[in-house]
Amino acid sequence: MNKNILIDTDIVIDFLRGDGQSLAYFKSISDKICFSAITVAEIYSGIKGKKEESEVERLFSIFPVIAATNEIAREAGKFVKQYRPSHSVEIPDAIIAATCLLSGLELHTLNIKHYPMFKDLKPPYKK
Repeated sequence: MNKNILIDTDIVIDFLRGDGQSLAYFKSISDKICFSAITVAEIYSGIKGKKEESEVERLFSIFPVIAATNEIAREAGKFVKQYRPSHSVEIPDAIIAATCLLSGLELHTLNIKHYPMFKDLKPPYKK
């Protein structure tokens, strides 16, 4: 079964910066991409200028964005409680992880250490 893929913020940043590996990666999975609402917030927090804002708006209008529900928030809170002491997991990453788990999505990230709740996580490309 080919799951849809939730793309973490770090990969979106690479894509928006025009990183060749990220561009090729996006192209190879374009029919499976989705984002967490947390990624949208993180990306918007770093926008510099109208041109960049237009590019970001276009990206997030093309692919589905999964909203954080109460169920996702509860699961994220449990992840933070469990993994913050050992792995310094913060709320945004916990919400992204819970979104994947509860929505049946596969997480793709370069920040493997941020997601100890996924044991077999591997980066989709090397930096």
